[in-house]
This record gives sequence, C-alpha cells and structure tokens, in this order.
Amino acid sequence: MSAIPSKLTDRFDKVRELVDVAEMYAADGAPMSAMQSLVEAITNIRSIIEPAPDQDRHPMARERLVETVEGALHRRTPEEVAAVPWVAASIGEHDERIGALASLVETVTAQHQAALVKWITRDWTCLCVVSCAEDPATACSLSGQQHVHPAIPGQTGVYGPCPMHPDAPGDH
Repeated sequence: MSAIPSKLTDRFDKVRELVDVAEMYAADGAPMSAMQSLVEAITNIRSIIEPAPDQDRHPMARERLVETVEGALHRRTPEEVAAVPWVAASIGEHDERIGALASLVETVTAQHQAALVKWITRDWTCLCVVSCAEDPATACSLSGQQHVHPAIPGQTGVYGPCPMHPDAPGDH
C-alpha cells in the first residue's frame, strides 16, 4: 500500500476525527453534540462504503476502486472487503473472469432458491413415492392422487394392491 495520502485516506481520517470529537463531547456531558458528531461520521462512512447513485450507470474507475479497497484494508481483512456486494460487483466490471463467476453465482443462487421453495411448498400430507398414474400396470381408479403401491418382495417391478384404496376397482 502506498504511503502517499489519498482522498480516501483523508475521508477515513475525517471519520476518525468525528468519532474522537464525539467521545470528547460524551466525556464532557454533551450527549446531543456527541450524537450529532456520530451521525456525521456515519454519513461519511456511508459515502465510503456505499456506491454513489450514478455508479449504477458508470463503472467505478479502476484507480478509484483500488484506492477504495486499499483504504478498506486498513481496518478489514481482504475476505471482509470482498464480501461487500458493491465491491465485488465493481471488481467484476474490471475483471471478465470474476464477472463471469459472479453471474454463475447469481444463476446457481436462483436455482438453489427455486429448489428450496419447491421443497418447502411440497405437499407433505402424504409420504408417497409412486403415483398410480405413473405406471399403468399399477394404476387404480384413484390415479390422480399420489400414494404408494408396495413392491412385492422378490419380484422386481411388480406391485401389490393400493394400501390407500384397498377396495378401489382396477387395483389388482
């Protein structure tokens, strides 16, 4: 990291100064002034870590991105910095391979979410594994409902009568 002061370093210094001032106010019994100083520090922190509204339209310049990441590394690990969504997205705009990985992650995340929703919304009132409608050889008159026809021991692919509908016609 460079020893040359940067705009980002100046912004971090401003945050530290505001926090120090807030501590002095608090120690002197001026909680409202301390709170105002902390609110200003929060505003400065947000301007460092949150993208500007126009960032969605224009990619962050590589030099500014590097400067921002280097500034963040003063207090955070590389893993913590990489976990910030807009940092990851900005890096992906400058590195084709990372951008492609991010796109893959989004796709897999969407598929994972869909699979979770499918599992969660499954009808759990019946623990069936075979529907009568799936195999005409075992279809009973109530084929539209899921239920199990038990396999006959020793006879692969041969099923017995429907335990859910023992009196149903066509069930033998």
